[in-house]
Amino acid sequence: MIFDSLLKQAIQDFDKKKFQKSINLFEIILEENPHNSEIIINKAVCLAELGKYDESLQELEKVLTDNPDDFDGLYNKATTLYDMGKYEDALNEFNNALTINPKDTNALCNKANVFVALGRHEDAISTYKNALEINPKDIEILNNIGIVYAGDKQHYEAIEYFESALNEKKNDIDSLCNLGNSLLEIKKFRLSYECFKQAVKIDSKDFDAMFRLGIACNNLNKPENALEYFNEILKNEKNNTDVIINKGYSLHLMGKYKQAILCFDEILNDDPQELNSLYFKAKSTAKQNNNQQTCALLSKLLELEKKNESSDHDHDHEHFLNKIKKDPDFIGLRNDQNFKRLIN
Repeated sequence: MIFDSLLKQAIQDFDKKKFQKSINLFEIILEENPHNSEIIINKAVCLAELGKYDESLQELEKVLTDNPDDFDGLYNKATTLYDMGKYEDALNEFNNALTINPKDTNALCNKANVFVALGRHEDAISTYKNALEINPKDIEILNNIGIVYAGDKQHYEAIEYFESALNEKKNDIDSLCNLGNSLLEIKKFRLSYECFKQAVKIDSKDFDAMFRLGIACNNLNKPENALEYFNEILKNEKNNTDVIINKGYSLHLMGKYKQAILCFDEILNDDPQELNSLYFKAKSTAKQNNNQQTCALLSKLLELEKKNESSDHDHDHEHFLNKIKKDPDFIGLRNDQNFKRLIN
């Protein structure tokens, strides 16, 4: 009875994220039963939650020394190694765990997460699909597959899985937002708008969904609506850089260039090298026919981008130079000699 009472309290403390209290109770239990693998593993999980990964691994090794085939011991060792960033070691332990229980979907999905961390996206998708065969209606697995496809810019494939998740749970906010993000990327702005609109209707405090809804509005040439959403977010997150920049762009689309520039300057005052703020401010100064300032901003932007790319070889965004050449806001500078030198 005392054992059951202590265990119940320890689990309640764990659920409340009072991990040290749980550890103290588990240690009391272990004084009477030092080889109880379930309690040792629970203690190890609490230690990992507190960031005490080495101590957690030491506890798990006690279990695995007595029983090298303890599935829970192997599984939790693997998740702890993953949290430590030791992905190859984590992969080995997930494989060991799956040798014992090959149909455990949590182990399969966490193994897939390791593949994602290692950049092995095809292996990740294959492993998620193995989990999906076991539980074909699991919306988390469906979303995870879609997210990996989206990360590789395979948005049409991603959309299939996000829609499948919504077929299982039509009002799932994560699925709606993931679908909306991929639709944004392939420029299906109206459909994207509907996804984010539904997500915000379900949870009016989901500011990420509201932010993406604002972006969709800007792309649908509804900057007034976008501005309302961005202002609502800024009531709660007044220093959110992305929101301030997109608010500025809404004002730009409304022809309120002076107010737009104030938004971009708010960011540039804190970070003079913020590339998107430089780009959007240049768009607004161009619309004000201030060619000299526009060229100065674009020159700084391109110089910073070149400097950043020399130390970052993994970028996959569109170069600002290409965006500048295609941007209709800069048409008025086509005959400006300084502008010509910048883009040629």
